[in-house]
Amino acid sequence: MRKMQGKAAIAIGALYVGFVGWSLYGAIFPVETYAFRMVHMAFIFGLAFLVYPIRPNAGRWTRWLDLILALLGVATIAYTFIDMDQFIRRSTLPEPLDLFFGIVAIILLLEISRRIVDNTFTLVVVGFLLYMYFGNYFPDIISHKSYDIDRIVGHMYMTLEGIFGVPLSVSASFVMLFVVYGTFMDVAGAGGFWLDLSLATMGRQSASAGRGAVITSALLGGPQGSGVATTMSVTPIMWPILKKAGYSPNMAAGLIATGGIGAVLSPPLMGAAAFLIMQFLGVSFWDVVVMVTVPTILYYIGTLFMVELEARKYRFAPPEAEAKTVRKVMLTKGYHLLSIVVLVALLVIWNKSPEYAALGAIGATILTSFLSRDRNEWLTPRKIITAMIEGAKNMLPVAVLLAAAGLIVGTFTLTGLGLKISSIIMSVSGGSVLAGLILAMLASMLIGLSLPITATYIMTVVMVAPALVKLGIPMHVAHLLAFYFAVLSEVSPPVGLSPCAAAAVTGGNPFGSMMQAWKYSLPAFLVPFYFSTTKVGYSLLIVGGNWPDFLLAMTTSVCSLFFVSLGIIGYMRRKFPMVERVLLIIVAFAMVIAPIGWSIPGLAPLFAGVLMILHHLRMTRGPARKSEASF
Repeated sequence: MRKMQGKAAIAIGALYVGFVGWSLYGAIFPVETYAFRMVHMAFIFGLAFLVYPIRPNAGRWTRWLDLILALLGVATIAYTFIDMDQFIRRSTLPEPLDLFFGIVAIILLLEISRRIVDNTFTLVVVGFLLYMYFGNYFPDIISHKSYDIDRIVGHMYMTLEGIFGVPLSVSASFVMLFVVYGTFMDVAGAGGFWLDLSLATMGRQSASAGRGAVITSALLGGPQGSGVATTMSVTPIMWPILKKAGYSPNMAAGLIATGGIGAVLSPPLMGAAAFLIMQFLGVSFWDVVVMVTVPTILYYIGTLFMVELEARKYRFAPPEAEAKTVRKVMLTKGYHLLSIVVLVALLVIWNKSPEYAALGAIGATILTSFLSRDRNEWLTPRKIITAMIEGAKNMLPVAVLLAAAGLIVGTFTLTGLGLKISSIIMSVSGGSVLAGLILAMLASMLIGLSLPITATYIMTVVMVAPALVKLGIPMHVAHLLAFYFAVLSEVSPPVGLSPCAAAAVTGGNPFGSMMQAWKYSLPAFLVPFYFSTTKVGYSLLIVGGNWPDFLLAMTTSVCSLFFVSLGIIGYMRRKFPMVERVLLIIVAFAMVIAPIGWSIPGLAPLFAGVLMILHHLRMTRGPARKSEASF
């Protein structure tokens, strides 16, 4: 980002405040759909070119070029307001000026995507645009009649199916407000509260440092939808603690990255993809919160199992200094939880919209900030403006990503590509639910090699969700699967963005850190299968809907996570032979595939119990030997 000073900084700050203010205004006073999204896009064009230069360390002369591009981008939006009714009506037969401004808007959007998101994502978007134009040149299985420039521009620029589609609506309506809520909490000092609370819960065992890394990542993780951002905010805090405990740079980077992506799943503040789920499914935000709650708990249970067993294996040192007690932390800074209570109460008790709930939570944050003994944490008017500017800065990359993702969604709605890919998945899976799920996971891993979580979710859900529904999986389960797989793609080799970012702080090897993150998150790869392979598993997404099924599925899932963690680490009180490690992993997978016949009660836990008894008997025959520090 450019470093602004003087009048330029004041002007950009005013644009940032306006960017946030427009979403706040839209949450209070209803605004016509086209106008609301288009003004939001105008702010994106104006800010993106002014704040992000054409290349890093670009010369001063590029400022004039970027100013012209920013004005041109705003002009493509201003043009639509000349006669919006007629503009919308002629989307199937655009006029020459419509084509000019539409082509310019698409090119400028690709350029800011290149500057802010990355080259890979931008090339993917370009590929989809070329697919629309050259559709008849593609293989028969995905080919379509090619669309000319008029049709492409009309669809992408003049309707609510392209640039101004659902992703941009989510950006303007929901994500902006929750990102700003997160920055208000941060400016009010909530970050220090989450850190103190996580350290207070660590305890004084060998696994305490690892627990602290996971808990801190979960609590500090914000709604920015980026595991990388969460990881980078936690790593400088936790790396010294993990280093003293005995973690290597690679292990520390991998563990923090694993906890960081879990923060994107964690309610009530989640990434942008959670709001997309709400829009795509047409459900309330609280329904999404309920759906992700148990999978998130299982995610962290699996990670903590890995932390506990690995601490036994390597005998890490407990923290040297006693942290503050939970009671002391809550007495001094527990007021930070009140805004979350307000958020949940507005969503659940009063059944308010997410926008209204976010506004209430922001208001509660402002009021409770004055309970702090540190006046620097009071949200005075000056601090409120600072928080709005920081929120807009954090929001701009997400907004650009979502606007560009609208071009991808528009390609699917215009060409029917999603149905074609669904047919391919149906054909390859042979009608098997398990095969379809594995194909969906592989597709998400490939798509998410170097794309952000939100982009991976959008591309995955439009391709694989229809196929999964045809296989008999409920729609809400299919969408959550796509979301979960998209999150896990950020720590998956060969391009794990989060662990690579953490390695830059710990001094570890990027690939080694990536493999460690993959190791810690391996149990989490089973979680999507828990709630999707059987009807009993569906109950995990509807807490309290059917208590016998829910308890059965939950017990099965926790046992399976424990067994797979044992198999991966290979140590509890003593090393497990390799044969037993493999058998434990097989048992865990068997419980996933058929959680009734092979679970509680069933052969899988019985078999695993026999292995545990044998392990205990070996322990009674001789002292445990110190484990070698190997994976």
